[in-house]
Amino acid sequence: MEKSPNSLEVGTTHLPVFQAIKENSRDLKKSASWSALLAGFLAVLISVTGPVAILFQAAQAGHLSEGQTNSWLWTIFLGSGIFGLVLTLRYRMPIIGAWGSATTALLVDSLTSHPFPEVVGAYFIASIAVTALGMSGLFSKFIHLVPRPVVMAMLGGVLFNFGVTAFSSVRSGPWIALPMIVIFFAGRAFKFKATIVFALLSGLLVAALQKKLVNPHIHADLVHPMWTNPTFTVASAINLALPIFLLVMTTQFATGSAVLFNMNYEAPINAIVTTGGFLSLLSAGFGGSGVNCAAMTAAIGCGPDADPNPKTRYFAGFVSGLIYLALGLYAGVESGFLSSLPAVLVAVLAGLALIPTISSAIHEALVDAEYRDAGIVALSISVSGIKFFSIAAPFWALVGGILVHQFTVWGNKKGDEK
Repeated sequence: MEKSPNSLEVGTTHLPVFQAIKENSRDLKKSASWSALLAGFLAVLISVTGPVAILFQAAQAGHLSEGQTNSWLWTIFLGSGIFGLVLTLRYRMPIIGAWGSATTALLVDSLTSHPFPEVVGAYFIASIAVTALGMSGLFSKFIHLVPRPVVMAMLGGVLFNFGVTAFSSVRSGPWIALPMIVIFFAGRAFKFKATIVFALLSGLLVAALQKKLVNPHIHADLVHPMWTNPTFTVASAINLALPIFLLVMTTQFATGSAVLFNMNYEAPINAIVTTGGFLSLLSAGFGGSGVNCAAMTAAIGCGPDADPNPKTRYFAGFVSGLIYLALGLYAGVESGFLSSLPAVLVAVLAGLALIPTISSAIHEALVDAEYRDAGIVALSISVSGIKFFSIAAPFWALVGGILVHQFTVWGNKKGDEK
């Protein structure tokens, strides 16, 4: 059922930019609440566990240096913080920044076949495309043009092996993997909000008891970002830039705006997309894989549990933005912590963090009978890892899924004519 426009919270979208920021900043003190503070903290805590473990795997796959990894973390933390703070104070809505865990997962395989400068070049292309789409004001029309079930099938295939690895890790580290898996799914069954955090804590406890934690090389110094000159190739544009662009649009901005809408906020989606694209463009050369609105953790900060009053709930977005800024400045601490963990713990953590995304992606790909054949074809191609003409499986998954769907449409039309 569609919501009446009058029932939606519009925040300060009607005010000039600086006036809105001034008024909302002034009202922060009386908008503060412990529940919103906890919600903002929890949204960040979840993001810096599983999703960062995926990033760390990608950095290891690409043999990135400690400096490059810290620079990558610096860009996504700092970018997410600026994104959330600016938009939250501008619109008086709890708009939480994040980075796409799905796009980061795509890089785990891609960094083995594309040099990092090519990956950075793909970041630039995708960021320019995101910014251009946001500035055009055509986001809603574009989303309806993209066959979302096919994109979701491609995403499910890209992430599928991460889920498999979470369980196959039981062979190499049963005492670490099994408790993490059991606690994660038990927490989900009882509707806990931070199941991935409890899974991490259980893994840390077992690893500590087994004396498998390496002495961490934690540097509490400010991060010095490292610039990487981009290299632009056709292969990286097709293998990376195109999938990143589509995944960010469909799994982050579309999903994040839908969450805000479901929480009765009329979010200015084109401005949100433009801001994310612009910040992504600024950070691309420093290894930034992109900044966008939160999807998985958005509901924590913008729901009534954060604050029953939607007009003061924006404090949760403000809190998460501040925490991200602090994490960005000292990203080396997070990097040092992850480097101290056993490989099996990181693999299980990354896989479990993606389980909800894998599940929802495959469900959305196959739930509609009209797209079911297209979905299973795209999913299968994506999982297969095939490569033709130096173009990787995600692209061919999109091509195969769209073609099969088109055949289905033609067949249905022929059937209706008879």
